[in-house]
Amino acid sequence: MSGTLRELSPAKRDGTRRWLLRVYVGRDPDKTIRDAAGRVVKQGPPVHASQVFRGGERAAVKALDKLVGKVGDDRTIGTAATVGKLLDEWMTDLERLGKAQSTLETYKIHVNKHIRPGLGSIRLDKLTVTDVSHYLTSLDKVTGLAPRTIRLNHSILSAALTFGVDTDWLKANPAKRAKRSGQRANTQAMLTTDQLGTLYRAVLADDPDLAVLIALAAITGCRRGELVGFRWEDLDTSACTLKVCRQWVPGSGGQHKVDMTKTGRDRTVYIGVDGVKLLERYRATKREQIGRDPEGWLLSYDGGTTELRAKSVTEYVSMMAKRAKVPAHLHTLRHWKATELNRQNVDLSTAAAQMGHTIAVMSSTYLHTSDDRGAAAGELIAATVVGALGESQND
Repeated sequence: MSGTLRELSPAKRDGTRRWLLRVYVGRDPDKTIRDAAGRVVKQGPPVHASQVFRGGERAAVKALDKLVGKVGDDRTIGTAATVGKLLDEWMTDLERLGKAQSTLETYKIHVNKHIRPGLGSIRLDKLTVTDVSHYLTSLDKVTGLAPRTIRLNHSILSAALTFGVDTDWLKANPAKRAKRSGQRANTQAMLTTDQLGTLYRAVLADDPDLAVLIALAAITGCRRGELVGFRWEDLDTSACTLKVCRQWVPGSGGQHKVDMTKTGRDRTVYIGVDGVKLLERYRATKREQIGRDPEGWLLSYDGGTTELRAKSVTEYVSMMAKRAKVPAHLHTLRHWKATELNRQNVDLSTAAAQMGHTIAVMSSTYLHTSDDRGAAAGELIAATVVGALGESQND
């Protein structure tokens, strides 16, 4: 980091010598232009920290050295950059790194609907813990967002600011110490097995196709895009499994098919004998409706030609859960399965493999899974779900 010293005209009042001290900070990212791939097309102008010093030349040199050290300790590249500009750079970087489209869409919603209007105009060098705390409080008291949504919003903001720290846009992340006033503990009720049955029966009376989706969501623990991405050829009735190898991802202009899971790895989910029976009954129902065996997309109103829409399914389940007075949304069923696997003493490694999660290296090392354990886990969950749904197990 370099500094320059330039003598100015003496003070008019007393003739004291004056010096302009300048220290180069970096390029202003607020005026840096990047292409779609995140590459710099045009650098922003240089940014300097400056100070006018009164006194002799020797003292001015010492003052310059002190300013260089201070700027080095507190340096923020491009002090004029705003939170909004940082959010743009962060989102561009996530796209460059290949972040899942569904995740990007969620981030964009929170950034554009809440974070940018609330904090976007604040300069990064002026952003404080108090600013972030007041913003989070406003989400609770003014907009009335659910605690879970506020926590996600806080996490997204914190991730963006951490990116800013890592890339020298700011010194520290104020979101890490921020809290909203009157912050409540997470009191969201866990979905019980009885409530799962209540939700299923409510959906069955309204839309039998989506009732099957409810059952599969609980049995497999799959994400919404994976659920609507199942095809009939993914079902292995002899092994009692479903192959998870694609997903439908909501985005601008409609949903898009991605031939991989969110983690980038295919997996096999065991659904048990009861899970297979449930799908065979569904197959028979569709056969009766369309006059032929269904093929193509497993969950479909027209026998496999047209897939269900992931976003619409999510909205429908939330609506039906509210109508049935059940504390749930579609992703709650994934959490229910993870909790149920743990309750039924399925080992962590097997549970993680079935859910498509990653686990800590130590857990992976000391807990070993097998197809037999996976099959047993599938039997346990399928039997529990089918029992809760009130489905006959004696076909």
